[in-house]
Amino acid sequence: MKDFVKFLFASCLGTILALTVGFFLLFSIASIFSSKDTSIGSDGVLLLEFEGLIPEKTANVQRGQFDFESKKAIGVHRITKLIKKAQSDKSIKGIVYKASPFSSGGMVTNASLRDALQTFKDSTDKFVYSYGDFYSNSTYLLATAADSIFVNPNGSVDINGYSTAIPFLKEGLDKLGVKMEVFYAGNFKSATEPFRRYEMSPENKIQTRAYLMDYYNSFLDEITEHRAVSREDLKSVIDDIEFNNLDDCLEKNIVDSKAYWYEVEDKIRDLLDIDDGKAINYVSLQEYDSKKYISSGSSSNKVAVVYAEGEIKYDVKEKGSVSEEIYHEIFDDLRKSNNVKAVVLRVNSPGGSAFTSDAIWREMKELQSRGIPLVASFGDYAASGGYYIAARADKIVAHPNTLTGSIGVFSMLINAKEMMNDKLGIAFDSVKTSPHAIPFSPFFDLSPSQKQALQKSTDDLYQKFLSRVAEGRGMTIDEVHEVAQGRVWTGKRAKEIGLVDELGDLNDAIQLAAELANIEDDYKVTEFPKIKKEFWEEFIEQMAAQETASMSLSAKEKQFLKYYQDYRNLLSYDEPMARLPFQIVCE
Repeated sequence: MKDFVKFLFASCLGTILALTVGFFLLFSIASIFSSKDTSIGSDGVLLLEFEGLIPEKTANVQRGQFDFESKKAIGVHRITKLIKKAQSDKSIKGIVYKASPFSSGGMVTNASLRDALQTFKDSTDKFVYSYGDFYSNSTYLLATAADSIFVNPNGSVDINGYSTAIPFLKEGLDKLGVKMEVFYAGNFKSATEPFRRYEMSPENKIQTRAYLMDYYNSFLDEITEHRAVSREDLKSVIDDIEFNNLDDCLEKNIVDSKAYWYEVEDKIRDLLDIDDGKAINYVSLQEYDSKKYISSGSSSNKVAVVYAEGEIKYDVKEKGSVSEEIYHEIFDDLRKSNNVKAVVLRVNSPGGSAFTSDAIWREMKELQSRGIPLVASFGDYAASGGYYIAARADKIVAHPNTLTGSIGVFSMLINAKEMMNDKLGIAFDSVKTSPHAIPFSPFFDLSPSQKQALQKSTDDLYQKFLSRVAEGRGMTIDEVHEVAQGRVWTGKRAKEIGLVDELGDLNDAIQLAAELANIEDDYKVTEFPKIKKEFWEEFIEQMAAQETASMSLSAKEKQFLKYYQDYRNLLSYDEPMARLPFQIVCE
């Protein structure tokens, strides 16, 4: 009995010690995460460096398998609010924008950032500097909001206009013995062209040239408006293939000075009136975001902004994508709320699953049936399925450079029978109880009846798409068809043809929604989806903040992985798609 009591006591003591150690360990970890220093010091300089993806909503992006970096992706609208906050922040004396060759914001994203910098400059006496080793179209456009644009003496200003280069896979697939069975509706629906043609179709060239010229003219207008440079001088720099063009850029006021980074820092010290060689108090966006609170209002009346960004996918639950599961939960909550008086659907999506697009369209219809005003706001993209989900909105607001429309549908299946038989010597045989017992298989040719059924399904979906747009826009199906057929439009053109009501940004859409709900003077903004951060993500960010992980990928490597992911997504769908054929990369 003594031994039993002794062992029992020892066991209990061990358990108590283990629980005590565990408690203190968890307390220590919690204290690391909860401790927050809101001070940024005096004479702060907000340092803007953009690398990689800039989402619409902060952290609404899927973390890559090998992404162990501590930085979270701050959303573009959060960034613009931080820049606005810095206007009245006495600790911030100015802003420095450092251009990166790996910035990948879209046309509308970059325009939002540029406008925020311009407002900062116009509304304060604080300085705005821009420095770059190399400037591209997008980074230079951002730099035009600066008081002074500096470029490394060994760098360049590569503003060359806009272009697109599409890889066509048809000949390579022919050589491999792979055939893509393609079914599409709309003469301009070009998503499948790389798999069924050897070059761009005439229709695709027409639409591509149209939106690229809209981009180009907008680019010229922005620069000539904010820089003392004529349109002719600007075009001469763009059209010149001279690589060492800095002297020409200086002469024509494209840039203000050639300077090394340390020379720019000396100028910043002069502005701050601090001693030579003294460290400048740079405040990164990440740091500023973590230390500054930005109020969204205190009213009980709410305008809900629902971000629909990324691919539209069926039956997934992941950040940075749009699915019927996630968004049903969001809109179900909004419908039940007595405080939500209006909804803004912020779309930044090239489209995707036709099934999911229609499911979300019905969510919009149900929302409106409850008397809740709905305004759609378009970002870089709101095309194909991205336009579909917004078509019911009471009002649609787009940026002039938004890519939208692409009202069309396609289906695509792989036929690898020839490759298996002739290249690999592998043949398939079958026994079936009925004509269609074997579903659409990559190892058998489609029968005429199967091809007919797939084309009919695609055409029916296109007609449904047309009817959804016609119902939402107050147009006839024939009127929609005339501007549809898979054609892509810029926001500026979309307004002219009736697919968009107003040109503006997200703030304009929010204000419009508040007006429709008669709460324009009394409301707060709430955002969805709510991004839940897992414990392991917090842990990785804390650890990586102390030491850079050896497995982190470079910005260039991440860019190539993004291209791979885009193609993989395109080939992974086994259902009809309403999607753009590309992603715009602004360089």
